[in-house]
Amino acid sequence: MSRPGDNPSCHRAPQLDAATGHIADHAAALAAARTPSDALTALAAMEAACREAREWIAVDLVLNDGRSYADVGRVLGTTRQAASKAYAEAVNTRMRRSITGRDDAVVIVPCGAAKLDHPAPAGRMYTGSYHRACRRAADRLGGRLVILSARYGLLTPDTVIEPYELRMGQPGAVTVATLRAQARRMGIDVAGTVTVLAGRDYADPVSAVWPHARRPLDGTRGMPEQMALLAELARTPTTPVVTRPRSAAPITEGRAA
Repeated sequence: MSRPGDNPSCHRAPQLDAATGHIADHAAALAAARTPSDALTALAAMEAACREAREWIAVDLVLNDGRSYADVGRVLGTTRQAASKAYAEAVNTRMRRSITGRDDAVVIVPCGAAKLDHPAPAGRMYTGSYHRACRRAADRLGGRLVILSARYGLLTPDTVIEPYELRMGQPGAVTVATLRAQARRMGIDVAGTVTVLAGRDYADPVSAVWPHARRPLDGTRGMPEQMALLAELARTPTTPVVTRPRSAAPITEGRAA
């Protein structure tokens, strides 16, 4: 791992970006800190991100490169037993998710400009007609419901958030690297079926995480056509989405504005 080419699977851009790209977001927050409290908060977030990155890369080494725990231990300056104790559970969890996740469907809807004026679960925070139309269509598509927030990133409907004013593409919006990290943390990065009900500003970041994502609103011209298509999708009977999956990994917020 200390020489170029030692771990070819981890050198693939998506793996490394998911494992380490979100650290850059915390580094930017540290660079922008103006008080000791802000600096400590950014450092704590960076330390947590580094711990996650070590785990993810170790898992990739074992599962994708076929490395032993002894190999991982040598890189980290520890023993095989210590590496196995630290990462065996994560490796086994990742194997189970890879096997079962291919059949899991995920439907992603965007946040909205109209919001409540107080903290609330993400599933109730957005009150605009466009978000509600996306939710009605999502209810008919089937799968696990995820909300894409410009500030917080990927959210389950029961995640409590603060109101904010931010859109994807604006300075301070959540980055693709953070979205990849969140998807991996949530265990949905291996989802076989992903549908995003959103315009390009929100659909493009989703496609960067899931290149196979379905984008039903592509080709529409403006809000009226999108609303008409969403209404059509909402009239198609199918399986309701899952807002409370039986087993979900904890969700960490993306970078705040």
